[in-house]
Order: sequence, then structure tokens, then C-alpha cells
Amino acid sequence: MLKPGGENPSDASLGLKPWQRLSVRLACLLTAVTLLAVAAVGAFTYKRHQRELADTVGTQLLNIARVTALVVDPGLHGQVQRTLDPHGQAYLRIRRELVTIQNELLLTTPIYTLSNLDPVRGTARLLVVSDGPGVPGEPFPVAPQVIDPLRWTFEDGVARYTDVYSSAKGTWITAFAPILDRMGSPAAVVMVNYPVEIYLDRLQELRRTILWASALGGLGTLMLVFLFARRLTRPIRALTVGVTRVAGGDLSQSLPVRSRDEVGQLTHAFNEMLEGLRQRDFIRSAFGRYVSPEVAKALLESPGGLRFGGEKRVVTVLMSDLRGYTRFAESGDPAMVMEVLNGFLGRMTDIIIEHGGTINEFIGDAIFAVFGAPLEHADHAERAAACALAMQEVMVEINGEHAMHGRPQFEMGIGVNTGEAVVGNIGSEQRAKYAIVGSAVNVAARVEGATVGGQVFLTEETYARIREIAEVTGPVLLEAKGLSEPLRLYDLRSLRGRFARGGVPEAGAASREVAVSLPITCRVIDGKVVRPDAIDGEVVRLAGRELVGRLAAPLAPLTNVRLRLRYSAQGPESEDIYGKVVGVDGAGLCRIHLTSTSDADTRRLEDLMR
Repeated sequence: MLKPGGENPSDASLGLKPWQRLSVRLACLLTAVTLLAVAAVGAFTYKRHQRELADTVGTQLLNIARVTALVVDPGLHGQVQRTLDPHGQAYLRIRRELVTIQNELLLTTPIYTLSNLDPVRGTARLLVVSDGPGVPGEPFPVAPQVIDPLRWTFEDGVARYTDVYSSAKGTWITAFAPILDRMGSPAAVVMVNYPVEIYLDRLQELRRTILWASALGGLGTLMLVFLFARRLTRPIRALTVGVTRVAGGDLSQSLPVRSRDEVGQLTHAFNEMLEGLRQRDFIRSAFGRYVSPEVAKALLESPGGLRFGGEKRVVTVLMSDLRGYTRFAESGDPAMVMEVLNGFLGRMTDIIIEHGGTINEFIGDAIFAVFGAPLEHADHAERAAACALAMQEVMVEINGEHAMHGRPQFEMGIGVNTGEAVVGNIGSEQRAKYAIVGSAVNVAARVEGATVGGQVFLTEETYARIREIAEVTGPVLLEAKGLSEPLRLYDLRSLRGRFARGGVPEAGAASREVAVSLPITCRVIDGKVVRPDAIDGEVVRLAGRELVGRLAAPLAPLTNVRLRLRYSAQGPESEDIYGKVVGVDGAGLCRIHLTSTSDADTRRLEDLMR
């Protein structure tokens, strides 16, 4: 926190180690830059002097070699090359000339004339040497670094010198010049060597001087930069404390602006940011009326996002509902009831958000989600269908976890519909919400009500948009209130494409059936009302969560019913069992999927299945 009187905080108050301080890091960085710069200049200077050494010495040796080659009489040298006689007049005369040149130029190394270079063996034939061992015709070893320049001189007759090279006898530069015969071709080569250790010693002294200069320059830079960095980082530390206060939620204190440089501008920008955050917090207080983070984000980014009103947009609505949860909520432990519900809603929320949907509302254990608003997606129908399949897959996982912990298992039905709806803000100044209104929502609710557990129904409008990538069964006709024509519903099995999802087990398919004979009483559920007239019948087969029975009056597919079973003629009667007609065959048999049964009835039916 800022101290009274505007004093800047210390690094200790920020909990920083010495090596974490900006001033220390800045001083070290600039010192390192200085050292690197001085070292780079030193290396450049060293390399430049090294090249100048090679050029200077090489040029001098090249002139010596050329002069020597001009002094040597080609005829006499040719005679030495033919006779190889170390006592002949030709040899002695050429040797005296070479000795004279060596003494005049104060050369410490002999001057040689060579012929017959063998690059493979690395040898040449010695002809004349000014001062030193060797007789005409004996092999003369040639250093590997010298072979190519010497061979080129023999080939093209051009005088040249080598780079600095090292051998077993030291560090050298060598120059060559051709001795031409009467035809103008190189008959032999004059070779002059020179040791360069003394020059290299001088370069080493230069390098040591550069290193000392680098060290002293770095030390001086470190001291100066450290003093400057402390003055620079003092206001930055104040900004750091201010940011820490903002992160803790304290937006009350601005910082004094003490300069007009970039740091002063940064402090001024920080104060403006504080004012913006204060306004943003005021705006966010209105977001308690909204339940979706996508809606909140859209409102933040839209200047007119809080205005009441709406727009027409084609969206895809997803409705889901749990089967059997209401009975569990009535009889279960309240803490467990909420824990199970929150776990289910949390998992489903993640899936919906992952597919780009927006949860408009939780209605108990039911979910009302929309795709295509407020965030627009051209593929909203595909996203909604894939989301529905993913929700059913996760529902299987949830039931598996419930079975491991002794908790009840549920089924979920999902209805998906695409259509035009009005989206926008509704309500009053005291309470408002982002809503989706229109027949598309009502139809989705009707479609969801027609499903059984584990089923995903698509309307014809949704199916038309994903026909190329969706695998479905159907259609099934649904007579719905308020609609002049029946709905054509498609049972979604799987999806291909970018949001590919595997198949969902078909509702109504059972692994095996068991023949039984159980009296049954059936009442039709019309909307939320149970009709008083009863329909008697007999259950003839059980198949998992389904039963097949013969009723006194036929029922249309997708009819919701409430059942009572008698497990024997004088035996106990079941509690209320809820189900939905999923099929009727030509023999008058009606297949009913059970959507809600009590624990006791579930155990009795399982016993009968065994």
C-alpha cells in the first residue's frame, strides 16, 4: 500500500527478492549489453588486426618470392633440375644468390626452390636451399595447408601466399613464385616461409587489453545503470502497489502523477483505468439479472445491450428433462437431492458451453438452451444436435457413477427444434432477463415432452439443416396442441462431420424379453392432467425399462400414461408408474417405455426379469 505523504513503497513491502527487483535486472541487462558490445568491438578489432597481419606479412613474402624468382637464372636452374649435382657450378651459383637475398632481407628461414609436387603424398622435390640441410632431389615435406596454394602456382604460374597456418614447427605464412622455363611454363617454384609467432604475441596483448577494457566498462556501467534504474523503478513500484490494491477490489485510491515522461503517462493511464473499472463495476451490478455468461459478455460489448426490446433471429432451441427425478426429489434426502441435481447440471452446462450454446434457464431438472443467440453461429443446428448426443453420452457416465455410490439412476429426454424466435431483453427496470420467445421455443418443449429416456428428437426444420451428416430413424408424427398440422419428429442416432458423435441406443430396443402375465390399469395423461377413465389390460412381456401389453382401448404412439400393475391376482399393487407409448403393432400390442418408477417397483420388475 502507498505510505502517507505519497512515499513510494520499498521492495520489501512487495515481497521481492534482490534478484527479482526491476532495478537489479535492468542494471544487469544493460551491463551485459555493454560487455557484449565491448566484446564484439574487441573481437572485430582482433580479427581485423589478424587479417591485416596476414595481408602485410604475406604481401612482403610475396614480393621477396617474386624478386627471387626473377634473380634465379632459368637456364642454370634447369641444369640443376636435370643433374641434381650439389657440387656443380650451376647449383653453387644459384645458392649464393639465394643466400645473398636471405642475408639482405634478414630472413631467419631458408629460401627453397621446389619441383615435382605430389599432392597425394604431401611432398615435393627439393632443388636448391639457401641456408640449411638438404640436397638436390631429396623429398621435401609440404604442410597440408600449403599443398593447394603450391599446386595452383605450379598449374597457373601465378605467385600467391597462404593464410596463417600452424604445423609441428610453429605458425607460418608461406609465399610462392614460379620459375619459368623457356616456354613460359612453371618449371619450379620459389618458396619463402616466415614465422609469425612474434606478431601473434602482440595480438594476444591486444586481446588482453580489450578484455580489461570490457571488464572496467561493465563495472562502470553497472554502477551508473543501477543508480538510474532505482530512480526509474520507484514510480513503477508505486504502480505495482496500486495494481495490487485493484486486484484486491480496492478502487478508491488514485496515484499522483509526478512527471511528464512515459512513466507519468503510464500513471495517468492507470488512473483512467481505475475510473473505467469503477464504471464497469456499476454496470456489472445489473448483470445479476442474467444467468448466462455469454449474455453478460454480449451486453458488456454492446453499447445498447441493456435496452429493452428484441430482434427476430433463426435459432435452434434445445430442451432436456430428467425422467424419474421428481419422484426422487420428493422422497430423497434434501442435501443429496441438491447435490445430485447440481452435479448433473454442472456436467451438462460444460457440454452446452463447449458446443457454443447459451443456457437460457434451468427449470428444476430441465434445461432450456439456445444455439445461435446471443452469439451467432451459422451451424447452430449442427451444434445443438451434437450437444444433445454428447449430453446423452455423459448421462450414461453419470448413471454409472451413481450406481457405484448407491444413488438412483435417471434417464433424460431431449427435444431440438430450429425456427424463428424473438431474442432480447424483457422485464422491468427492477428485474429483467435475456429471453427467447416464440413458437420455436414452444415447439421444442412439445418435442421434448414426446421423448423417452435416452432419446433425442429433432423436428423436421432441424433435420433439414443437418440431413447430410445425421443418421436418424422415423419420422414419427406428433399431434400437438396449438398446431394445425402434426409434427414430424426424427429420432437422432448419430452425427458425422466436425462435431461427430457415435450412436445412441435406440429407444425401445431391448436386449431380451421375458414373458409375464400381469394385470394392468392405465390412465392417459393429457398435458398435466390425468384422465379419470381407466383402461384395463394385461402385460405380456417385460423388456428392461419397457413393458408390452394388450389394452382394452388402443393408444396412439407418444401418449403419456400412468400405470398400476398387480404382481399377482391377490398380490400387492404397484405404486404409480409413469410411461410413454413408443409403439403399437398390428396384433394390438402396445409397447410402453417406463419413465418413472419407485425403488420398490424397480426391484420387483428386476426380479421378474430374472
